[in-house]
Formats: sequence, C-alpha cells, structure tokens
Amino acid sequence: MISRVLKTLLLGTLLVVPFTAYAQEATLGGTIVDSTNSVLPGVTVTAVHQASGNRFVAVTDGRGVFRMPVRIGEYVLTAELQGFTTITRSGIQLLVGQNAVLNLQLAPSTLQESVTVTAEAPLLDLAGSTLGGNIDPKQMSDLPVQGRDWMSLALLAPGNRTTAMGGAPVQDRTAGRDLREFQLNLDGQQVTGQLGPGGQPRYSRDSIAEFQFISNRFDATQGRSSGVQVNAITKSGTNLLSGMFSGYFRNSKWNAEDPVLNRVVPFKNQQYSMTLGGPIIKDRLHFFGSYEYEHEPRSTVSKRALSAQAKQAARRRRRGTSR
Repeated sequence: MISRVLKTLLLGTLLVVPFTAYAQEATLGGTIVDSTNSVLPGVTVTAVHQASGNRFVAVTDGRGVFRMPVRIGEYVLTAELQGFTTITRSGIQLLVGQNAVLNLQLAPSTLQESVTVTAEAPLLDLAGSTLGGNIDPKQMSDLPVQGRDWMSLALLAPGNRTTAMGGAPVQDRTAGRDLREFQLNLDGQQVTGQLGPGGQPRYSRDSIAEFQFISNRFDATQGRSSGVQVNAITKSGTNLLSGMFSGYFRNSKWNAEDPVLNRVVPFKNQQYSMTLGGPIIKDRLHFFGSYEYEHEPRSTVSKRALSAQAKQAARRRRRGTSR
C-alpha cells in the first residue's frame, strides 16, 4: 500500500513540476530601440504561445538585446517599458530549429498607449547558414505519403533526394557515394543508430508535429551524425480538447500483375491511429497521447527463369562434379 502511494506521488510530481529540461525548439531574439535608434535596456518582452497559453519572458540587456528559448508554434509578443508605447506583435510563427530575429522600436509616450501589429512577414533566420529546410505542421497533416512514413517528407527540403532505400533521408553524393547515415533527434534527445540505413526508430506520423532536415553545416549542438540531421518535435496538448481516429488500408486486390512474375504479388497492410490531447490546468499543464497499430503480413514470391545457355552451363558443371 505504501509503495503504491509513493508511486502515485512520484507520478504526480513529474506531471506538476515544470519540465525545466524541456528541449529548446526555437529561439526568439532581437534588439529594441527608441525613436532615435538608441538601444533600450530593461524592456520587458513577453511571448505568449497561442495554443497552450504558455508564457515566456525576457528583459533586454544593456545593449537592448533580448533572447529567449521558446516552443514551436504561433506567438503574440508584447514589449513594454514605462514611459514608452507598448507594442504587441501577433501572428509570429516559429518552427523547430529556427533562430528568429525580431527588432522593435518603441516611441516615447506620456499616455497609456499601445500599438498592435498583425499580418507580419515570416521571420528570417539571420544567425545560421545550414543547408536544409523545415516541414511545417500544415505539410505534416495535409500531404499524403506512401505507408504514412513521415520521414519521406524530408524530400521537400533542399539537399535531400530519394533512393531505392525508401523514405530515409539521404544526403547528396559525396566522393561518388550516398551518405545514408542520419541522426534523429526527438524533442532534443538522440534516439537513432549511428550507422546504416536500417533499424531506425519508427514513430506514428500523427504524434509528430513537425521536423527539420539539415543536410550539412549543422553546429556542434546537433549531435554526431556522419550524414544528415533530422530534428523532430512531438505534438503537445493545448487548451483545446481534441483528438482523432483514422484507419489506412492497402490491399493487392487492386494491384496489376507484376510484369516479371506475371501474377499479382500478395500484399496487405492495415494501420490504425488515434490521438487525444487537451488541458489539465488551462495555460499551465496539458496532456497528449497517441497510439498506432500496424499489421502487414509478408509474402515472398520468386521465379527462376534460365536461358538455354545458362541451362547448358549448369549441366556442364553438374557433369564435371560427377566425374
């Protein structure tokens, strides 16, 4: 009984205590100046995550610079300092791995004034020089892929291409060969093998929010990949209770005959997926869970077709062996 109570308390503590070691998903920073372009120290900058209500706060330093690690998603940012007009920027969309720069200008004011700016242009990453790209949440949810292999969407990023290996990321040729090795970081945690294209962990597409593909020039914080880098972020609960259930089916009954085997190769695949997420304490604590089941029985069909010359060579080898 005591052991069960201790386990319950430990689980409750893990759920309630903020995850201070939460993986850094994106960075938002910039410089704040006044109307004469002089830097403003001491400005309080607050970024509110629209989906979850989480708040991230930073204060500009002596150079007027602020920087805060934040989660992916859409934000409303507010900058305020006594004696100056408060500025609010909405529609700020941050993607995984993005180092966004947002410079602001505050005007002096003796009244309680505020300026709200909407329909902002996408923020640019001015701090990095990596070759790659992001697969955003809309692409993850809307684009179809064979077998629901979300890693296949990496083909949309620069510096990637496909091979007969399937959807695994492949870097462009180096020294005349493919670099199929890649490292997968999930929520900042390395969860991949270092060598070979096979045996990599598989995750449900419905549990992945978005990911970043980096072909080269990633920094030391990205890991020890000998090929390419994939940084994926799982979905999180929001203030809106939501979920889904889906099923995907493939069957060889609708396939044409194989041109070599002259028959339909047996194939069946069934995938079931469900997710559920929502608030536990609004704006503070949320939950998200996903489950996926896949059933794919395998069949092997072979056909040996030998030419007349191959048959004669085989008979000669058999006669030589019998002697």
